Amino acid sequence: MKLKLYSILFLALLMAGCANRGVGPQGGPKDSIPPIPVEYEPLDRTTNFTGKRIEITFNEYLQLDNIATNLLMSPPQQKTPDVKIYGKKLIVQFADTLRDSTTYTLDFGNAVCDYTEKNPVRGFSYCFSTGPTIDTLEIHGMVYGADDLNPKPGILVGIHENMHDSAFTKEPFLRIAKTDSAGHFRIGNVRPGTYRLYAVDDVSRDYRFTPGEAIAFADELVTAQAPDTTQLSDSTAEHAHEHTQLFLFKMQQKRLYLQRTLRDKRHLIRVLFSSAPDSLPQIRALNDSLNYHIRPSRNGDTLAIWLLDSASIKQDTLFFEATYRRTDSVFNYEWAVDTIRAVWRAPRLTAKAQEAQDRANRNRRLEISSNARKGFELYDTLRINCTTPLATIETASIRLFERVDTILTPVAYTLMPYDTLPMELKLLTEWKPGAKYELQIDSATFHDAYGISHIAGSYPFEVKKLEDYSTLRVKITPFNPQARVQVLNNKDQVVRETAAQPDGAYFPYLKPDGYYIRMYIDEDENQQWTTGNWDTKQQPERVYYFPNKIQTKSNWDFEEEWDYNAIEQTQAKPRELIQAAATKKK
Repeated sequence: MKLKLYSILFLALLMAGCANRGVGPQGGPKDSIPPIPVEYEPLDRTTNFTGKRIEITFNEYLQLDNIATNLLMSPPQQKTPDVKIYGKKLIVQFADTLRDSTTYTLDFGNAVCDYTEKNPVRGFSYCFSTGPTIDTLEIHGMVYGADDLNPKPGILVGIHENMHDSAFTKEPFLRIAKTDSAGHFRIGNVRPGTYRLYAVDDVSRDYRFTPGEAIAFADELVTAQAPDTTQLSDSTAEHAHEHTQLFLFKMQQKRLYLQRTLRDKRHLIRVLFSSAPDSLPQIRALNDSLNYHIRPSRNGDTLAIWLLDSASIKQDTLFFEATYRRTDSVFNYEWAVDTIRAVWRAPRLTAKAQEAQDRANRNRRLEISSNARKGFELYDTLRINCTTPLATIETASIRLFERVDTILTPVAYTLMPYDTLPMELKLLTEWKPGAKYELQIDSATFHDAYGISHIAGSYPFEVKKLEDYSTLRVKITPFNPQARVQVLNNKDQVVRETAAQPDGAYFPYLKPDGYYIRMYIDEDENQQWTTGNWDTKQQPERVYYFPNKIQTKSNWDFEEEWDYNAIEQTQAKPRELIQAAATKKK
């Protein structure tokens, strides 16, 4: 009996092992083939659709990847369809009423994937009509950044048959599409007609323009055309210049409000705004006996209130009144008066820590620094920076010398304070290429607003030689007196900028490096690139790129003649700059 029982158990285990063959990792090539739709209910491109549900069966098990971002239904619905997976079936349930005699497109993007390897069905879409026909025309083109001409992926592009400007802000688009990774869009299944064309970075996801979003608009009406499969595709923009081009921009609108107040030092209060005010806010102490000095930050979005006397500093709670212009919900400016409450909360310290802090305060010295250093740029300005506002300056105790061997020769300069109670001083003079200098500051030259002085300091530095630089002259043709030319680094950042001249825009003292050239047409002549404005229907100022990289060398003069119309505007930008921008976003 025992032998028979052991035999039965052995056979059962053997059969189980055979049955489980193929389960678990078996090796072999990885599955890279996406699912294939094998059955539609109702059929793709069906007409006279009256249902509320669509079922699409694939040849393998499915999963969804970020369906909320990928799914795009055109025309857009107020209530997003419910999309689910059941095994091999993709099921779409409509939650909103469909319009009569309208062609609908469901674009799933890359959301539909196989279950095991997550291979997406790229660009999968489904089309149906609630009327007797399917609309087949389309509108397509490209969306670029207005300031840098980079293709803009993931931007919503839509059309309106309502020609009034208010449709862009009050009504959802009639039909929509999103730009692909190359910035290309294709609005499909459009009925014959002419339309207003827009693009918007639809952060609010309401299929219209909301103040604060980046936008683009076509100046002219566009006409729906028959599909042209020989032109743009999802992966190339070779024929972009032959189609509609939209230039995405953000209007110069910033939310402006008093954000918060900080008093992390007893003698210093900082008032932070959400952005730089268009004019300096007026700050008034509600206690008239306070003695203080107000200093804005360089970009204007922060006001520093320096308390100047011990009576003010000792008060734990202070109140100020700020009068400034803030923005309302639609970015219109309105005058506002806010009360600022600045509270000092002393940190909890042990007796030993408190003693150390008191000792440090008694021995405190004014901290000063300078940008003097070896390799000082020939075109730079010598600066002295202080950590607290200065009350007195003994200018005779600030001396600048040129050093020749061991001999120091005085150098004349002009001292420029930054403002009243300054924290930065500028020394203006003409530097000699390759010369050695030394800045000397005697002790007690500066006293800050709290009567604190500093120790003496000496700052030697050496100016670069002319042969350490290269020069570049860019002559644009045809000459445009409104053009401004920019030298860029390999990150598309501005290194230098100057106005175009008939004999060429001249850039001296460039560090030897690889550079790119960009130009914009300064139509409002404010010496900076100006974005567009939807309210006035003003397009952004036009931007052009020189198509090649310029490699400069030490002690060389370079000259380039640039016909900026020789290559189409959006095709001239060097590929490496576009690729660098795309890599940075990832």
